[in-house]
Amino acid sequence: MDSLKKYIEHNRAEFERDLLPEGSKERFMNKISRGNNKTLLRKMPYWTKLAVASSIIIMIALPAVISERSSKLDSGEYYIEILAKQTMEIEKLSSNLGDYEKLNIESTLRQLNEESVPLADQLPNSISKRERREILKEYYAEKIDGAERLEKYVLELVGK
Repeated sequence: MDSLKKYIEHNRAEFERDLLPEGSKERFMNKISRGNNKTLLRKMPYWTKLAVASSIIIMIALPAVISERSSKLDSGEYYIEILAKQTMEIEKLSSNLGDYEKLNIESTLRQLNEESVPLADQLPNSISKRERREILKEYYAEKIDGAERLEKYVLELVGK
């Protein structure tokens, strides 16, 4: 490549001396404009096309996922879902226990899960989203912690 560049630099006068035939510029521009789109797509490997398409899909879908998670955090649904999963797991574990222990565990689960009015509905609209999320996080963290302790207790009972 360097030798070609040097050759052109040393012989520039000869290149500029001969005129191109009339209409050459238009022919070259037509070829360039026609060939660019087709050659670019043909030369692109399949995995590159797939990567570009995937990136576009991710860029479109990501804001929707983030928005959904954000709204779940604002309403407390995110933590309620975690608590519900833990409750189901504890219920499965306690299914083979005696009636008294099972009743005791079910009562504790009801206390952890039931809310006559959800905390998110009780919070005033005047607080910021950040404060709302922090209050909900602290509130449900205690409930989730209680469910984890109950699960350990049930595991101890099942292990006996």
